[in-house]
Amino acid sequence: MMRTDRTSAAAAVADSGMDRDATNARLGRNVVSSVAAKVLYLATRFSLPPIILAHITLEEYGIWALAFILVAYLGMGAFGVSNVYVRYVAEYQASGQTHRIGDLLSTGLVLVSTFATLTLIALWFILPTLLTWFSVPADLEATAFVLLFGTVAVFMLDLSLGAFVYVLAGLQKIVLQNRIWIASFLLETLLVVTFLLMGLGVLGLLYAFALRYVLSISLSVWMCWRNLPGLRLSPRRFNREHLRICLRFGGVLQLSGLLGMFLRSVEKLVAGLFINVQAVGLFDVAQKFPVMATSIPSSINAAYLPAVTQLHAQGRAQEFCDFYLGGARQINLLTGFMMGFMAAFSAPLFTAWLGPQPGFELAPLILACFTLPFQLNVVTGAATNVYRGMAQPLRELLYPVSQLLLVVVLVGSGFGLFGVEIGVIVAGVAAAMIASALLYFAASNRFLGIRQRLFLRRVLLPGLLPYLSGFGLMLLMNPWIASAADDRLGSLAVVLAGGLAYVTLQSALLWFLQLTASEKSFLRSRLAPLAGPIAVLRWRSPRSC
Repeated sequence: MMRTDRTSAAAAVADSGMDRDATNARLGRNVVSSVAAKVLYLATRFSLPPIILAHITLEEYGIWALAFILVAYLGMGAFGVSNVYVRYVAEYQASGQTHRIGDLLSTGLVLVSTFATLTLIALWFILPTLLTWFSVPADLEATAFVLLFGTVAVFMLDLSLGAFVYVLAGLQKIVLQNRIWIASFLLETLLVVTFLLMGLGVLGLLYAFALRYVLSISLSVWMCWRNLPGLRLSPRRFNREHLRICLRFGGVLQLSGLLGMFLRSVEKLVAGLFINVQAVGLFDVAQKFPVMATSIPSSINAAYLPAVTQLHAQGRAQEFCDFYLGGARQINLLTGFMMGFMAAFSAPLFTAWLGPQPGFELAPLILACFTLPFQLNVVTGAATNVYRGMAQPLRELLYPVSQLLLVVVLVGSGFGLFGVEIGVIVAGVAAAMIASALLYFAASNRFLGIRQRLFLRRVLLPGLLPYLSGFGLMLLMNPWIASAADDRLGSLAVVLAGGLAYVTLQSALLWFLQLTASEKSFLRSRLAPLAGPIAVLRWRSPRSC
């Protein structure tokens, strides 16, 4: 009897190890695919602004940026439901209840489609008032109406039928999901250039945006049916059980998402309301580099959510701590590597990108000030994934609520003391983002039973070292930087030389000072066959809390 028990226990341990290895392997593939797709996407986004600004005015570009602020807020109307898809599809698959996916998807489609229809009707009537609030010039009001309403209409279509994209994510078919995404944004990039050369102006951006989502939705629907051949959808499968899930679990995420979306664009909204629409365009262009940079590690967060949910569904909650520390460390090291250079070389980087553009004098300062806030913001996603995977989304509200309060206090006080200035908005919002992120980390560590010093040493401090490297190199190269201040080619030479020196220096510091012996061993095994830096993202999570 005792021998049988020992055999069963040994088998259970072996099965657990196999499950962990399979989970890590799948997670590694998903992370690598997500990061590679994101890098390619950012390459296209990086190349577009100079082309776009050569064919449209800064005011038109500001309206286009305003359209996506509006889209982002309205998109939050179904943010909770989209996260319900990912989490519960992953849970149903892990527990062998794939037949329930049809009920969940049918309920969500009815709910979100109703919301999208009502939103478009309301927007038709309130959009003229919004254009007045944001001081859109009279000669651009007609174009702005078409641009904003058309963009929202396309996005509402994707918000409803885009449910199939989230089903693929929940099934952990993230590699397939990324292939569809790559095809769609490459099509959009090609069409943007084509339509601008045809003289369609800013409306050409809308047409390209629409055709991108037609392709994305079509491919996602097709692939969902291929991967779930028994999937059945019907309005009659709308049911109270999944409606409650959407309203309870999704409702909390909805509130968190709305607050988060507001806070991710609060500086643009404040600038638009208190200054003008041109200030909105300034913030959008100035933040392009840090926003694009954080979108790479944010794809790691997206890959972690279904994996953490699977652990919870299988009763493997003891591994949450590993995933939290491992995910946070990977994201912070990767993001810090990019942000350290951007913060130090913001001036030549911006000049090399767009040239000495009039009206953009404050852009390098804005870029530099938001690197660390955006870095800490994306690292908070590791804790958020744990809360969502454990179906405890209320805990994540601490981050956006505390940040909102700090923004109101700091920006409001700054306006009272120094007046309505762009610099006041930058300083107040950046400080609020940093302070709220640190508070969220402390609370999450306490909840998971992780020592604050351990988190500081293992996760936070390693991501700050690149700033020392970047600013050290900047000081050494400062005479060259100053001599090339208004020279686009000279600034490009500074960026290339400084970037090469920075990557060499920071890579050496990362290898010799920051990586553990196990991380180095893992890197060697992955880099040997792959011979590429993307393999870095497949590090194993730290085992000890």
